[in-house]
Amino acid sequence: MSRTKLPIDCVVALTYNCNAKCTMCDIWKIKNSPELTLEDLSKLPDSLRDVNISGGEAFLRRDLPDIVATIRKACPHARLVISSNGFLPPVIDKAMDKILAVAPDIGVAISIDGMGKMHDEMRGTPGGFDRCMETIKILKKKGMTNLRLAFTITEYNVEHFPLVYDLACELGIQFTHSFAQSSEFYFGGKQNINNPPRELLVKGYSHIIKKELASWNLKRWLRAFFANGMFKFITSKNPVLDNAPGRDFFFLDPTGDIYPSVVHNFILGNIRKVGNFKEFWLSPEAEERRKKVDALRVPVWMICTARTALYNHPVAVGFWILKNKFFGFDLK
Repeated sequence: MSRTKLPIDCVVALTYNCNAKCTMCDIWKIKNSPELTLEDLSKLPDSLRDVNISGGEAFLRRDLPDIVATIRKACPHARLVISSNGFLPPVIDKAMDKILAVAPDIGVAISIDGMGKMHDEMRGTPGGFDRCMETIKILKKKGMTNLRLAFTITEYNVEHFPLVYDLACELGIQFTHSFAQSSEFYFGGKQNINNPPRELLVKGYSHIIKKELASWNLKRWLRAFFANGMFKFITSKNPVLDNAPGRDFFFLDPTGDIYPSVVHNFILGNIRKVGNFKEFWLSPEAEERRKKVDALRVPVWMICTARTALYNHPVAVGFWILKNKFFGFDLK
């Protein structure tokens, strides 16, 4: 019997158009790529509980407020977060006034991959760090509290990992992070050789996890668990919990192709050819494709896939939090 239910988490790449030249991503080299339409997005399932609106650069879509309204209508129970490089303060300022009118609880994640010059080098954009700080200031002035800095770990910027975390704490906003990986179809097909020194990973993760566990906030405890899982994944390539890309989660690219995740080069279907998402997702044909994905056994640990894993393993997660918060944390 199939264990598949409707998905609850997804990343939606609206466009591959991008105004940065990141060292760990070649999406900016893609020209004249198709883009998702409002009709495409209206087909997203109402089962979704988390939707990350991404790109490319999402704010390059002039119709972003209409996009958010469409996703909100299709997925009324979903938490929405827009991922952005933050390089367009005036554009973001104007767009967010309209977006907050239809989704006042929406989040925005601004990519920060180092302090000052380091961030500018990582993103290939002189003056980029200062523009990001201006964007954060604009969003906070609007009264937004659902804000976060998003750091991508590479062997080049890993020393700045705890520094950006501390910046997020100083700004009074959330912090999230990922690890630069390779993809045959995402990141412009960029193949990242990423081997940060273990001692710098231990230093950074120990600092962050201990601070998160020291709080009295459940969400921060869960972030500590995720961070510990990311350290284990980086150093061993094994996820600490089973997660189910292509079942609980999917990635939707600008052409409409539906992937299990950004590192699974296997198309489950195309949203433009889907009449009813539920019928497509639960169809025997989709299940056969998922079995092929399962057979590939591609290890994965990203916030979008790990989030559902945390939901599905509350006892293991709770035990880890209790043990490490009250009996001391030691990264091994």
